[in-house]
Amino acid sequence: MSGGLRARLHGFVPAHFQDPFGLAGRLLRSGSPEAFWALGQAAAGPLAWPVDRLLEPFERRLYARAEAPKKPIVFVCGPPRSGTTLVSQTLIAVLPVAYLNNRAALFSRAPITANRLALRPFGNDRIRFRSHYGRTLHLYGPNDGLPLWDRWLGSDRAHIPESLPDAAADDMRRFFGAFEEIFDRPLLNKNNNLNTFASLVARALPTAHFLCLHRDPLFLAQSLLLARRYIHGRDDATYGIDRPSVARGSGDPIEDVCRQVLFHERIQARQAAEVGPERLHTVSYERFCERPLALAAQVSREILDQPFDEKRWAGRVPPFAVSRSRRLPGVEFERLSATLEDLRSGH
Repeated sequence: MSGGLRARLHGFVPAHFQDPFGLAGRLLRSGSPEAFWALGQAAAGPLAWPVDRLLEPFERRLYARAEAPKKPIVFVCGPPRSGTTLVSQTLIAVLPVAYLNNRAALFSRAPITANRLALRPFGNDRIRFRSHYGRTLHLYGPNDGLPLWDRWLGSDRAHIPESLPDAAADDMRRFFGAFEEIFDRPLLNKNNNLNTFASLVARALPTAHFLCLHRDPLFLAQSLLLARRYIHGRDDATYGIDRPSVARGSGDPIEDVCRQVLFHERIQARQAAEVGPERLHTVSYERFCERPLALAAQVSREILDQPFDEKRWAGRVPPFAVSRSRRLPGVEFERLSATLEDLRSGH
């Protein structure tokens, strides 16, 4: 009954979302322009499909002649609801980078060609520091590019790959190499799930760097529980990538989101050890909000090898408010805190 709507929304919302009609209603009631845009873009997908297929042969020619990328590629990743969208928006706004945008998601078979035909494919100077569950406004707005990642990793976005086939790795190199050749800029892309398999992508793309977000575990767990209710309309459906044994969860949504938080801490530490500190950088969400331009300066100097003038951007990029408010009823919030503490201590 809801298969058509589910298929259209798949490119624009997290994996395994439940109740697509309910989600559409919640997006409409949100009053968020970004939510309305996400719905409109999902509806526009079937209209864009014929053009996308028409452009695909031109896209494939770009890949056929592309070399491996030489410029840095910056991936922003981390647990769902950890602040990755705000970090990527900030870096895009102040750094001379290209990025995957909403146009690339709409024309997922020919994202480079579609952007190449646009009069102004990127809008770094027009980026707004707001989003709705990672969704942004306008065709130039940043996008995770999940339909593109589906090419290399498969369409099950809740699955953590253990290997990357040679053909997929080669296709990935050709895509990012072609993107670099056409737009001649370092590329920045946000994909939360990369914090669970960054080492696979690091081997395929030697110029790639990873900024992995870490957020206060208690407020991350709270946000994950609220996301379940908003996106899925229920507490027992996982939001975002989770531990492989999630199917054997406790049956307690509060315990499950706490375990999801701790799972991301463990797997992110494992990826950091495998990739190494030269290419995988752990970023505190709270520290970023206090001094967003400090991270931009670090990325510019250490990864892009370019100078950075913080004073130039100070007026446009002020400190951001750190999300530390209790949004759950008192009893639930206290249970969340106690459960997280118990699980961390091994009780």
